[in-house]
Amino acid sequence: MTATVPPVPAAVPRLSRNRDFQLLWIGQALSDFGSSMTYIVLPLVLLASGNSTTVAATVGTVSLAVGLVARLPAGYLSDRCDQRALMLGSDLVRLVAVGSLAVYVLLRPVPVALALVTVVVSVVALEVFRPAQSKVIRRIVPTDQLGAALSLNQARAYGADIAAPAAAGLLLALEPSVPLAVDALTFGVSALCVAVVVRAPRRGRGGPDRAASGSDTEAAGPQPVAERFLTRFTAGWRYLAGDRFMRWCVLYGAGLNLAFSALTFALILGVGSRPDGAVAVGTAMSAAAVAGLAGSLLTPYVQRHVSLKVTLVAGPATGAVLLAVAWTSGSTIAFVAGFCALCLLIPVISATFGTIMAVAVPEEIYGRVITASGLVAQIVQPCGPLAAGLLLARLSLPTTAAAFAMVFALLAAVPVALPKPPQTSTPAPARSPS
Repeated sequence: MTATVPPVPAAVPRLSRNRDFQLLWIGQALSDFGSSMTYIVLPLVLLASGNSTTVAATVGTVSLAVGLVARLPAGYLSDRCDQRALMLGSDLVRLVAVGSLAVYVLLRPVPVALALVTVVVSVVALEVFRPAQSKVIRRIVPTDQLGAALSLNQARAYGADIAAPAAAGLLLALEPSVPLAVDALTFGVSALCVAVVVRAPRRGRGGPDRAASGSDTEAAGPQPVAERFLTRFTAGWRYLAGDRFMRWCVLYGAGLNLAFSALTFALILGVGSRPDGAVAVGTAMSAAAVAGLAGSLLTPYVQRHVSLKVTLVAGPATGAVLLAVAWTSGSTIAFVAGFCALCLLIPVISATFGTIMAVAVPEEIYGRVITASGLVAQIVQPCGPLAAGLLLARLSLPTTAAAFAMVFALLAAVPVALPKPPQTSTPAPARSPS
């Protein structure tokens, strides 16, 4: 079966003519670019202020931990509150937080406490923004174009990862506060795009969000009994637990994320420790970012012409074959090729799952479902670097490649038992977001 969805009327404009989607995409592309620069610059600014590498690394760890903790409440808010207010508030909060940090960097060394506050505020705001944006995209993009929209959103993140390091280095050389100021400015641009694209909710309008937000009540007829907070909060978890296909997807994604995270650090640690390894790692990471961008752009084509089961098998199977070559030949190039092949195909798998969820999950619980599934899929990912370190401490790089080849071969065999996807929700034409 392919990951295609039912078509909508031809009168609906394509993405290239969808003004709302384009404005939202541009705002987020700039925001992603600025955030990628800050991700690189902030640890360097802390080191320049006299802090240790441990302190700088701790800030990164806090960022990951806070993101996981904030994810579920953010999904709940996106389903229960006005998405326009959530998105605007998130952008403005990040503008103030990062802008204040930029001013402080300009005047004096940055204290660790301020860096931590900025990171926590920014990450929480980002987690609130994401599910709200996903719900808006689901409304402004026709059903049969959701796959292309999600792939373009992935592509903008990879594009930011490609462009941001060079830009951050150039701006950092001018003045450490400049890349942070640019990041703050991008949040202002994003807020403007959101203000233009997302309309304020109108009273009396139908749809699941109206009931979820509590802004209106039905004019006639019995009212449903209000659910308890815990029941509402866990709706995403209960949906995943009750749907065999969705449950399978998140567990498959968790295994794939863990294996890929470990492979990434095996590449950094194993190849980087060799003579001229830093150059090889840098080249591999740049090639991986380009591969990820290409994979995102290829996703709509793959969804139309390749079955879902073949897509899920092809990614880990290709990686397994190339890593087996790296094991038998001892070739670093084959190891890097396996890594890049996975970078090409994993975005296709991710966008395909995202498209199925966007079409099938009821809109009134969509935010909670995507945040719950994202948490499950990523919760074991931080264990990847530790796993890579333990393997390399006991095995050579070629033997480590063999271990990864076996792991990805097992992942390639899992889709054989792929359950049937859920029935799609009734598709509707794109409408003005609220």
